Amino acid sequence: MDDIVCLRPGRPLAGIVRDCSGYRERLAGVVRRRELPSSRVTLVIAYGDPVLAPPSRADRLGGPRTSLVIGLHDRLSEAGVVGEQRGVLLRVTPLTAYSLLGLPMHLISNETADLGALLGRGAARLAERLAEAGDWPRRFAILESALAARMAGGPRPDPAVAWAWRRLAATAGGERVDALAEQLGWSRRHLVRRFREQIGPPPKTVARLFRFERATVLLRDRTTAALPLATVAAEAGYADQAHLAREVRAFARCTPRELATALRQGASGGGASRSHSFKLVDVGDTYGAAHDRFRRHGSH
Repeated sequence: MDDIVCLRPGRPLAGIVRDCSGYRERLAGVVRRRELPSSRVTLVIAYGDPVLAPPSRADRLGGPRTSLVIGLHDRLSEAGVVGEQRGVLLRVTPLTAYSLLGLPMHLISNETADLGALLGRGAARLAERLAEAGDWPRRFAILESALAARMAGGPRPDPAVAWAWRRLAATAGGERVDALAEQLGWSRRHLVRRFREQIGPPPKTVARLFRFERATVLLRDRTTAALPLATVAAEAGYADQAHLAREVRAFARCTPRELATALRQGASGGGASRSHSFKLVDVGDTYGAAHDRFRRHGSH
């Protein structure tokens, strides 16, 4: 029988990480987890059984990973989990990830990378310290100290890139890329180059991600379940229903109605949502909504 325990720290860690959870999950067999495209970078720092990661540019075969990072992706991400899963999971903006990881973000776009390969021995040592801690408050304190140190020593995002990112987020991808570049006094090519370094995907792809996230919010919400798809498309910023259908197919490999059904099943606690990670849930509130249903206590 599966056993799931999830705990949140109750406040932002290091003042910047708001989406963080500690988890323990026991699985009887291998389970494939899927995660929708998201505007967040996912970091898993684990000290249980490894996750079975998919192939990547750095590792064409894929395989077991204890700790990993999932960059911004414009397609479904998939991995396998089995046995005793223990650790902490963080979802951060790519700007925060840029400071934490200290590397060009395009290197992990559409990738599930080994965190140890990116950070060296420090990643394994952090996982060891988390495992040795006696309870969750201590684990979160250790994690917060490590995050603060990484942020202090990491590169700072360009304020102009941060502004463009916030504009795309605030408009759910509605701001035109050319307009962003013009307001910054940059060429479109320069904006794309800066996004490649500090965000990962180009701004046009980021805009598509934010628009898709807005659509998933509407599709999951039971109060909007009766809305025609044409209305959902318009409210999410798509040109028409056909545009919505194409983007959902590209991002989630299904129809809007199929995605809505999966999202609502996840919101009610069924199906793939019963996991600490790699589940088909609303990426507008990527990790938090599903976790709020789980038991909250200090077990370890």
